[in-house]
Amino acid sequence: MQQLKNIPYTPQFRVNFEIQRTVKRCWENMPGAIAYLKEALRTRIGVNSPEAVFVVACKEERKTESTQSKSAVEDWFEWARRQRVVIEMSGEVVYTPEGEAVMLAEMMRRYPVQK
Repeated sequence: MQQLKNIPYTPQFRVNFEIQRTVKRCWENMPGAIAYLKEALRTRIGVNSPEAVFVVACKEERKTESTQSKSAVEDWFEWARRQRVVIEMSGEVVYTPEGEAVMLAEMMRRYPVQK
């Protein structure tokens, strides 16, 4: 609760009954919800109710943009590895079965996930 009160960019985060109830019900989502709220406050103009943003982030298990994009890359890599398009990834580079190093973004463009 103290972390919520000390979030920068908010005049005073009000830890009301709704916040307390949400924290109890969605305890496992707290780190992601706090990160989401901080990102929203840093990047959006005029967040009128940081409390509402936090509650929605907890309940809907929202993640920061960087977390979402990382998840998309991981999903693509797992798909590409099952298809034997790539065999390894190191940072922004993937390696083909032939040993060729190719930029991750280029491979994702060449081989979009097909379900």
